[in-house]
Amino acid sequence: MSLLASLVIVLALSGVLMLVAALGYRSPAFARFRLEDDPNRKVHGLGLYGRVFANMAFSAVLVFAMAYGGYDLLFTDAPSSVWRSAVQLVAILGIYDFLYYLMHRFAFHQWAWLKKVHVVHHKVRHPNAVDSLYLHPIETFLGLFLLMCCTALVGPVSPATFGVVFAVYSFLNILVHAGLDIPIPGLRTFGMLARKHDIHHTSMRGGNFASITVLWDRVFGTAE
Repeated sequence: MSLLASLVIVLALSGVLMLVAALGYRSPAFARFRLEDDPNRKVHGLGLYGRVFANMAFSAVLVFAMAYGGYDLLFTDAPSSVWRSAVQLVAILGIYDFLYYLMHRFAFHQWAWLKKVHVVHHKVRHPNAVDSLYLHPIETFLGLFLLMCCTALVGPVSPATFGVVFAVYSFLNILVHAGLDIPIPGLRTFGMLARKHDIHHTSMRGGNFASITVLWDRVFGTAE
């Protein structure tokens, strides 16, 4: 699969997932699975959707610019075995998960200027899927840039392998913000991650900094 196809498919599926999760959050049929109601929500209307759609476009431009700008460093067109691709996939996501934990915990929550950037995202106390893109553009850039750096560190990888990496990165970002905990097999893990992230959003001084797994929060004692 080409890089163009991989990116377009993941971006399209991310849009669909966000829409489905957002509709589910608002649906009366899923009300019992909603983590929290937020009657005093400060972020809504044009202020919400303007930033979300701007970040959606910005993210798409960024990922194409970074991927094609660093193509020779990031990707290879040579055939790759399933085993090699699987190892690269796990390695990229594992390194990213650790480095994002550090960036989130220390840079976004302790460094004064980046704390001002991250506080935009924390204006939402109890997020749903749409809020996954309610970010300052600097935070959007840093997240994608870190993912590309981790890919370059492990790679070069096949475009298809990166497509899976990008899918995990994108889909989990939506699901941890979904605000839903649906207790059925296959969805329990996402519900647990969403619950932990909901707790994280209630305070800039809270824990639960991890992105993909809860491993580093447990290792460093920041799980809540």
